[in-house]
Amino acid sequence: MNHKTGLLCVVASLLLAGAVATAQAQMEGPGGVQIKRIELKKRPTPQYQLSVNQMNGKSRDWVGVTTEFDTEAPWTDELTFTYFVLVRGKQVGAPKQSMFRGKVTYVNIEKGRGHKSDVFLHPSTLARFGDVEKVAVLVEANGKLMAGDSLPKANLRWWEQMTPVDGMLLNRTQTPFAMINFDDYEAVKMTTTGQ
Repeated sequence: MNHKTGLLCVVASLLLAGAVATAQAQMEGPGGVQIKRIELKKRPTPQYQLSVNQMNGKSRDWVGVTTEFDTEAPWTDELTFTYFVLVRGKQVGAPKQSMFRGKVTYVNIEKGRGHKSDVFLHPSTLARFGDVEKVAVLVEANGKLMAGDSLPKANLRWWEQMTPVDGMLLNRTQTPFAMINFDDYEAVKMTTTGQ
């Protein structure tokens, strides 16, 4: 390798290292919100007991993605979590991979540790499209990226490499989990129609 080629390789390496460091800094965000962990877990449909005669129904497995996070501001008006969930097809005729995107906005978040956000994949979606392979979450306030993380950890933004499918990830209020540990989760901003 001659001197000129070697110098070009060093410059290219430094630029690449800078780009990776910048991407990581952008994922960590400017402060105010810090993602502590992302958990991926199968959860059976909860069974509620009523004081009337009822039939025992079957229980199927959902997949829930929970993000635990901390906030520094005394109060945060709104935080929008954008989830990306990559699934690998296992059925004949199913796509090899599908990436689902879902957004949930929380309101009136008080300063503190251990806040929780979550989204769910319906059992039928899992049966049709396959098993969860990767998860990423981005947190924004007023359109500004505050934090981001992925499971497993990744330096590359794999969620930017595919076209997302919306409408498959459900927030807690759209599932039978809405009333489970209700006070452990922040208030979901409800959307109104006709405005």
